Amino acid sequence: MHQETLQYFDPFYDQISYNYSGSVQLEEILHFLDLAFPKWKTNGGLGAFAPEFVNWLLEHTSESFQDDSFLNFLNLLYLEIADEYSKYEESQAFSFDLECIKYFPEDLETNYDALSDFEYKFELEKFKASRREINAFDFIF
Repeated sequence: MHQETLQYFDPFYDQISYNYSGSVQLEEILHFLDLAFPKWKTNGGLGAFAPEFVNWLLEHTSESFQDDSFLNFLNLLYLEIADEYSKYEESQAFSFDLECIKYFPEDLETNYDALSDFEYKFELEKFKASRREINAFDFIF
């Protein structure tokens, strides 16, 4: 349920929905990502960065989709996904970690200054685990 709220306010998702909903280009991107990176929409993949990545792919491959043969478009698309996916995945992981560190002290019921390093790391990992589902994203058109 929270994912729908997240999607509604994501500008990249809104742009994708408005400009590409139902298009072959979008369907091919989503299909390939599902096959090549089954966890791409989860926190272990791109998570909240998924709409930005898909939007980038749509914009970056639009000219090829319009001008080239379908086979050439797919070739370009698959190469772009292979080249760029890990960069977005690393950015998402870094951003997620920073966000968790930022909001963790606010969420912790005890005084985190009183925790040992081990206790702090343990509580932080628990907090991250609780936020992983929130950071997932799904495309619903």
